[in-house]
Amino acid sequence: MSGAASGVEREASKPVGETAPVKTRRIAKCAPIDIEFQDLTYAVRDARIKGGWRKLLRGINGIFKSGELTAILGPSGAGKSTLLNILAGYVSAGVRGTIKMNDRPRDMKIFNKLSSYIMQDDIVQPRLSVKEAMMIAAHLKLGLKCTEREKLVNVEEICKLLGLQSCMETRSEYLSGGQRKRLAVALELLNNPPVIFLDEPTTGLDNYAIKQCMDLLYDISKEGRTVVCTIHQPPTSLFQKFDQVYVLANGYCVYNGSPSKLVTFLSNVQFTCPLSYTPAEFIIEVVTQYPETIGILSTHSHNGRVNLAAEKVNIPDRSSIQYQYEIYQETTAMGVSDMNVEFPLPLWGQFVILLKRMFLQISRNKTALFIQFILHFISALLFGGIFFGIGNNASQIGALFKFCISVTVFLMYTCLMTPVLIFPSEVKLLKREYFNRWYSLKAYYMAVTVSGIPLLILFSMLFLVVVYFFSYQPMEIERFILFCIAGISIALCSQGLGYAIGAVCNILTGSIIGSSTITPLLAFAVYGMGYKDDIENHMRIMMKLSFARFGLVGFCTSIFDERPQFECNDEIYCHYINPKDLMSDMGMEGSHYGMQILGVVIFMLVFRAAAYLALKYRLSSEFSTKVVHYAKKLSLRKKNISIRWSLLFPMSFFPMFITIFYK
Repeated sequence: MSGAASGVEREASKPVGETAPVKTRRIAKCAPIDIEFQDLTYAVRDARIKGGWRKLLRGINGIFKSGELTAILGPSGAGKSTLLNILAGYVSAGVRGTIKMNDRPRDMKIFNKLSSYIMQDDIVQPRLSVKEAMMIAAHLKLGLKCTEREKLVNVEEICKLLGLQSCMETRSEYLSGGQRKRLAVALELLNNPPVIFLDEPTTGLDNYAIKQCMDLLYDISKEGRTVVCTIHQPPTSLFQKFDQVYVLANGYCVYNGSPSKLVTFLSNVQFTCPLSYTPAEFIIEVVTQYPETIGILSTHSHNGRVNLAAEKVNIPDRSSIQYQYEIYQETTAMGVSDMNVEFPLPLWGQFVILLKRMFLQISRNKTALFIQFILHFISALLFGGIFFGIGNNASQIGALFKFCISVTVFLMYTCLMTPVLIFPSEVKLLKREYFNRWYSLKAYYMAVTVSGIPLLILFSMLFLVVVYFFSYQPMEIERFILFCIAGISIALCSQGLGYAIGAVCNILTGSIIGSSTITPLLAFAVYGMGYKDDIENHMRIMMKLSFARFGLVGFCTSIFDERPQFECNDEIYCHYINPKDLMSDMGMEGSHYGMQILGVVIFMLVFRAAAYLALKYRLSSEFSTKVVHYAKKLSLRKKNISIRWSLLFPMSFFPMFITIFYK
């Protein structure tokens, strides 16, 4: 703590070959914050348990102090990540008890600005270099009060501190596991958070990388930060590195205190730690193999109330929030007067930075760009070959109508399934950045929406231009423009629906729901065409719920409306030599092109608004528990996965009615 108060320079952890000390004046000081929790209980819904609730934490207590590196230990399912999520504010629903910050009730609006949560999956932007990722984070987290030079100096100092200066120009996708972990920590150090939470920071690392990681966390904590991490079983050489260990088992605290006093604690309850075991391994093995000992150990530690810690260090009074910010403002862009400011950068600034980042990543993902180009170009050639030269042939007018349907289907599937498959992985990164208050959800969603439009229009136009001319459609610029507008409208609407599905589903379930959704939409799009007078009233309403219907009518109107008679070979009877007859029989007579496009645009806006709301709900703390509860409840009732997803998404029922709809 003395290092935090005096702001002394220290020697950072050095990569191989470096001996010079690193000056860290920009992150040396830090507001001291202690986190205390009392009678903390957490329960989730579980349909398999009588009463419907399962307790994950059972009235535990503890205090994690600034200037200390604290480890939360325990066997699998003990509640380690649950406790970390609650303390970080990531989970709030179902939590009972008291959480304090410097002896005051925790105010989440303030606490969110003073803490960072580094999750187990150290997800970073893969196609950005370390320097680019750090500078983008600096722009978002430090705002306009720091100059470009100050941000660059801050980035360079933190990268030196974490041993990343040798890979500043290396893209994140080429970093080792240890380097990615250090980059994840570096990104959160930019705004100098006094509290850092880490979930399983050593997962997937080798022994050397683990040692580097723990040395780094230890050094960071000694600058006055409260560093709390979960870890399964620390290696022998690193166990004594922790200032405090907090051991959980079945939701109870079975030990709380210094690692050096764990052996004595176990001896006092008649458990002797063998020399071949580390104390951490031994206590975890005891509570795993002998569950009855959990109650004994929990009673002896008073469920965490007894803290067998080392000697306390005198520290300044921390109860004043004003005092915290007086220290905090020295090394961050946010001052006391900005307590009520949610983000350092205004909405428009966040949008511009995020949009630049997304365009940069899109431009560097050359494999994906090449695949999309080839897919659209080859598909366009295949469609053009199938429907070659039918554009003005009255005997092929049925094939021309199928051409409109086929183009609609292609645009729907390609533009809907792309975000369904890609967006879930983006949401994982969004969770970390949004929770750590990098930017607002509005700015992110605006950026992701705008960044996806140029390529969608480009590839859709590539496909539409080829199929239009290969099929010998009328060489009229107005009809061509109307045809392309209808196609792009369908593509944008389908993309919006894909975002809505991808916002709440993983890739597997999103694929199931996406394909199940397209089927009824297409069924309604062609329902009643050929027998318009026999359509039931309720089906007329249902048909209006399909944007594909509006898009298909828009395609047909752009091709057939106000068009002279088709050419017909004298030897062949051509029933639809007049396009008006086809439009009449298909129920499209009198359809106004502008109204069809307006219908598609309305659906597009609805889908994109639904995607935003779904994304906002998914990022809420209640989403996980509710989804898990309902998923388990459904799985107990229905074993068949297709039936389960039909229950979750009623539109999946519609394919079984398609044969009934067709006459």
